[in-house]
Formats: sequence, C-alpha cells, structure tokens
Amino acid sequence: MLILLITLLGHAKSPGLQTTVKDAEEVEKPKSELAAEFGGALAAGNSAAYSLNAGFNGAHRWKQNRLTASFSGLFGQSVVDGDGDGILSPEDRARGYITNQQQLFGVARYDRFFGKKNSLYALSAILVDPFAGFTSRTQQQIGYSRKFVAEESTSVVGEVGFDWAQEYYVPGVDPRYQDIFALRFMVGVEHTFNEQVKLISGLEAYPNVIDIGQVRVINTTSLAAKLTDKIGFKTAYNLRFDNDPVPGFRRADHALTASLVVTFL
Repeated sequence: MLILLITLLGHAKSPGLQTTVKDAEEVEKPKSELAAEFGGALAAGNSAAYSLNAGFNGAHRWKQNRLTASFSGLFGQSVVDGDGDGILSPEDRARGYITNQQQLFGVARYDRFFGKKNSLYALSAILVDPFAGFTSRTQQQIGYSRKFVAEESTSVVGEVGFDWAQEYYVPGVDPRYQDIFALRFMVGVEHTFNEQVKLISGLEAYPNVIDIGQVRVINTTSLAAKLTDKIGFKTAYNLRFDNDPVPGFRRADHALTASLVVTFL
C-alpha cells in the first residue's frame, strides 16, 4: 500500500516536524544529507550500570521530491540490588547485568512538494519497545504538510494526516495484536539562534478514530550546537504518552539523551 501511495504522489503535477527544512523546489540540484550520532553513560564501583544511544538521519532532495530516513536506538543494562538493602552484594554482582532499557525506532518518508510551502507525504515506521509493551509497532501514514512561517531563522510547520498502526504486544498481554486507526495533527518549530546553535521541536497528537477518547501524544525537542563543520553536540528530550496504554504498562515514557553528532554529507 505504501509503495502505491508513493507512486501516486510522485506523479502529482499540480500544484514539513519533518518538514522544517527548505522546500525541495528551492534546491536547484539534487542534494543529499547524512549525519550520525552516538552517546552514552557509564557508572561503576558502588553501582554498576550503562546506557547507549545512537542514530542517524539522512535525506535526498531532487526537484519537487524529498526522501528522508532516520533511525534511533536506546539500550541500557544495570546490576540490580536484589534484596533492596541499598548495596550491591557479591551475589547481586554474580547475577550480572540485566537489561532495563531497549527501544528502537525507524522511519522512512517521502514528500511531494507543490508550491513553496505545501507537500503531500507518505511514511512508514517501526517501533520496538518491550518495556512499553510492544514486541513491535509498525505504522503507515499519509498526510498534508504546510509551512506557515518560512523566515531565515525560524520556520513553523503544521501537518494533518491519517495513521494506521499494527501493534504486536509482549507475552502476557491479551490480545497479542491490535490495529489502531488514528488521525494525526502535528506542529513543528525550528529556530536557528546563530550559525552554531539550532532548536527543533515537534508536538504530535494521534486521536483514535475507532476508540473515541484514546489519544497518543509525542513530543521531541532537541538543541544542537556545531563544534566544527563536521562535528556537533546535541541534547534531546523525547516524550511518548498514551492515555490508554498497553495493559500493565505506564502511560508515559521519557528519554533525555546527549550525543556527539558527525555530519558526513
């Protein structure tokens, strides 16, 4: 279905959280971008824990088209205080590290621009997050993107769309599978303070069209600073909220990461 949607969008002749860059029509020649990031934390001694985060972002723009892809991953382990006395005993350390964080997210998106501020888009994404109840969560989405503010230092984008998600749950959840149909509303802001520092923030809401009252909210905010032309530093906050979560799991997940960013293209 996604391939068909992309084909239809690609042949349109009339007269973006992810559309906060220059419109494809402003790019005279094909242009590609690629950046990777990596971060982590380590504790040893009286406590024993570590966490890693990594990801990449890529884009290719040509004429009135843009293809983007991104991937992010979080992984963490720690030695657990089994008897709760506040001390890691030899027995605790002998049991070794236990995974306490595991999240993978990837998305691919195609935009077909018409005019300088509008595009139609189609995307496909996958989430793996067993600590939120998901063995996997895949989704397909189509929608419309409009850039409301397009100044040199600031851009504001609004998007509306329709989302179909296929949720596969961890063992112990009944039922183990569910289809979710939802509308999508998004507002994204990008502000460049100077040549070195940039803020990007996006807020998404997914009201369920079948189960009225169920709403998912996603907020991602990042602050990036260039150290050199190729190397930078980024700190990011991510919130995922569901007022009707997978049974047995909490409504909200928060993640704050710091990463070194390397730009290849």
